Amino acid sequence: MSGPAPAQTAEQLLAAMLNKPFYVAIRHPLDLTRMGELLEAHLRWAIAAEKRGELFASGPFVADGVPPGQVGGMTILRAGSLTEAKDILAQDPFIREGVFSVELRAWRLMEGEFTVNVRFSDQRSRLL
Repeated sequence: MSGPAPAQTAEQLLAAMLNKPFYVAIRHPLDLTRMGELLEAHLRWAIAAEKRGELFASGPFVADGVPPGQVGGMTILRAGSLTEAKDILAQDPFIREGVFSVELRAWRLMEGEFTVNVRFSDQRSRLL
């Protein structure tokens, strides 16, 4: 007769987790007067960084009554070091032109999930 499974220690639980390194950049507003002018260039930078595999996720913070991005934003990068992450961010027109300052931190993705649905009948996909 078998009893309950033995409880795992914190070390055992951590060993099973993803433990994937990333770099998180929190953008803080500095001079939003040029935000509209530089938005297209920022978006093109983000799409190019995404295609190169450097950008994991990115987007503006939102708040009631203000347009997206007016309160800052966040970008999560794949990079080999903090220096490499800084070099990637230095190419973002929003950072380079002083629209936002950036606070950059190393981060480990440990737990969470996402779902991808692919429907074959109409070749549609959805990320949840």
